Amino acid sequence: MNAILLFLIFFILLFIGAPIALALGGSSLIYLLFIARLSPVVVFQQMLSGVNSYTLLAVPLFMMAGSLMEHGGISKRLVNFAMSLVGHFTGGLAMVVIVSSVFFAAMSGSAVATTAAIGAIMIPAMYERGYDPDYACALQATGGIFGPLIPPSIAMVLYAVTANQSVSIMLIAGAGPGLFMASLVIVYVIYTCHKRGFKGKGTFNLHKAWGCFTDAIWALLSPLIILGGIYSGMFTPTESAAIACTYSIIVGVFIYREMDFKVLFSCLSSSIRSTGGIMMIVAGASTFSWVLTKERMASTLANAMLSVSGSRYWFIFCTLVVLLIAGCFIDAAPAVMILTPIFAPIAQQYGVSLIHLGGYMICATSIGNITPPMGLNLFMACQVGKRPVHRVIKEIWPFIGITVTALILVSLLPPITMLLPSLMK
Repeated sequence: MNAILLFLIFFILLFIGAPIALALGGSSLIYLLFIARLSPVVVFQQMLSGVNSYTLLAVPLFMMAGSLMEHGGISKRLVNFAMSLVGHFTGGLAMVVIVSSVFFAAMSGSAVATTAAIGAIMIPAMYERGYDPDYACALQATGGIFGPLIPPSIAMVLYAVTANQSVSIMLIAGAGPGLFMASLVIVYVIYTCHKRGFKGKGTFNLHKAWGCFTDAIWALLSPLIILGGIYSGMFTPTESAAIACTYSIIVGVFIYREMDFKVLFSCLSSSIRSTGGIMMIVAGASTFSWVLTKERMASTLANAMLSVSGSRYWFIFCTLVVLLIAGCFIDAAPAVMILTPIFAPIAQQYGVSLIHLGGYMICATSIGNITPPMGLNLFMACQVGKRPVHRVIKEIWPFIGITVTALILVSLLPPITMLLPSLMK
């Protein structure tokens, strides 16, 4: 009953417009003061312990790296290279959106950053090639959801910390679901582009493709350096984030020469603002999770679910429903921080691997970036494409359908998530 009151207070604060961090921390404070009758000092102790983690240092550094890559010319060269390979096919431009988004996701780890960086180039290009403007925005918003899945992933780092799992293992666990979902989306966009008559432009030119490749080589090396260093054991995920920032500055300033001190300062200031918001969410979610643990929310919910059915598929179904509904209202980071302490203990009782759980949890919360009413990717794509949201929503539903189909398959087929982590052991 007390846990229900905690969630009720939390949703009331959200409903009246409180920021998600304030809703998490405020509901915990109200609960501790007026229901549990504990000192408010407990709230601040839990907030500090929640952010006092060396592993979490990777979050602001990866956010900084994504901003530097966006403004340092890396995203533009990735798009040009992908265009030279498949831009002449029917639906080729749509494929470029997905492929470029996957590549950029492998460097930034952020859904919104991927949507903004690739969308600024691809949405105007699709307009010029005769693509429906609303379809173009919906496609780019969908392309951005691979940011939380393809390693390095900020959301996966938060899951690993919360579920007490290896960050390296969890990062690679997101690659399988991310690539699988991207493949299904590509198949769908090829079909729709043929049906709508969205043609490619020009013919394949090997000389041009080679020129784009040599121009993009420094951009393409970025994920190899970052991920290769992590999985070879040369450096930790946190150290790789620092290396990603350093590499992005060197490439943007000295090689591509599209970054100066003013741009560098702008990237730093925007990253600081974004980091502050995420860390406040982490701090508030840590307190919220502590209260849930104190109230034995996980064990109570586990007993209730086990009394209905002992099947692991029942557990997976219930978690998918909760995650998809939560994604409509809460961003991926707070959703992971709130729900992981609840689902992880129950998953172990049902025999579901925490690695598999993390794979489909992040997959589900990433879909939340394109679901109304709170889909951040959806709003970012509309802003970049200068289109009204209500028009783009009509085009986003088929993409939601295909990504939810991919999510169901990922949740029911553990090898999609577990294959790559098993090879690392």
